[in-house]
Amino acid sequence: MTWDGNPRMLEAVIECRQPHKWIDRAVNGYSASLEILDSKLSSKGTMKHLFDMQVKPEFRDELVSAIEGDKDVLDLEVIRSGSGHVYGAATSARCTVCKAVARSNCFLASVTMEAGGQARWRVVGSDDSFRELTTKLERNRIPFEVKLKKALEDKELLTTRQEQILAIAFERGYFDFPKKVGLEDLASIIGVKTSTMAEILRRGQKKIVGEYLARRALLHEEF
Repeated sequence: MTWDGNPRMLEAVIECRQPHKWIDRAVNGYSASLEILDSKLSSKGTMKHLFDMQVKPEFRDELVSAIEGDKDVLDLEVIRSGSGHVYGAATSARCTVCKAVARSNCFLASVTMEAGGQARWRVVGSDDSFRELTTKLERNRIPFEVKLKKALEDKELLTTRQEQILAIAFERGYFDFPKKVGLEDLASIIGVKTSTMAEILRRGQKKIVGEYLARRALLHEEF
């Protein structure tokens, strides 16, 4: 299907249940804000979730321990900050919705958790991949509601992923001198190859510098 003569890329937001009890515990038990930044399906059928969580500093370590002790969490890697900010990667065996997204041709942009047991999944893909995703959800009898579905402009396609990874790299100390984390460790945290991590950072930094210089040029023209 086409959109104004070009392949049509869509952004969609789907609301359905939260995928895991540990997420429900974090959001409802500790009043944490939690966002899934990315999910990857392994060859063994497990899901690795990269998440960004904010909780009151006094509850941070207790919540991390509770996640580590959850029966659905097979492995947990975390980066803590003194402010109560926690970046992490949790590996789990069960998540029907995550697997449906991973096995469709949609790209997961983010998952935002809400109080009351609901989650909002933001995905990007073609008409066909979105149709494939909703078909998989229906076959697995997962109730869902499409909250948003719109065509994406070219300038919107790469910003979310780059900003998320650059934020993690900044928080972890990749841009410090000397570096607090190397490229290989950062790639392991994100769950990508070192070469892929380097390319994502290069493109992200190029975009930030380009936008900065463009704004400076515009200011000089105006004044």
